[in-house]
Amino acid sequence: MTPTESAYVAGIIDGEGCIEFKRRKTKRHDRPGKPIYNVLVVRMEVPQVDGRLIDYLIETTKEGNRDMKRYPTKENWNDQHRWRCSYHAVYRVLKQVQDYLIVKKEKAKLVIDHYDKQFLEKKYGKGKFGQ
Repeated sequence: MTPTESAYVAGIIDGEGCIEFKRRKTKRHDRPGKPIYNVLVVRMEVPQVDGRLIDYLIETTKEGNRDMKRYPTKENWNDQHRWRCSYHAVYRVLKQVQDYLIVKKEKAKLVIDHYDKQFLEKKYGKGKFGQ
């Protein structure tokens, strides 16, 4: 992305977006004994009524996909388009727009730091980095 595109995408993420970075417990019903796992959730979402903005985000970032939230029982409500990214895609987008974020800068830093550490540990080994 160009610096202008990065700044625009950052503004959209700051104003309309949601960055989720948390651990939650998930029960695996398909495994014997139904074990509970501690799972990391990394997700970013931008909801918008106008689908052209979602098309722009997908085209500019080359990441994520479109999801639709429909409101069939609400006659005055418009359907909602959503741009969604998860895990490494969130990291790749946030790496490009982090300098322009204001509101969601702290959450973006958590995601970036997590993946930077993970990639360095993979490259150099767990014992050689961060101790």
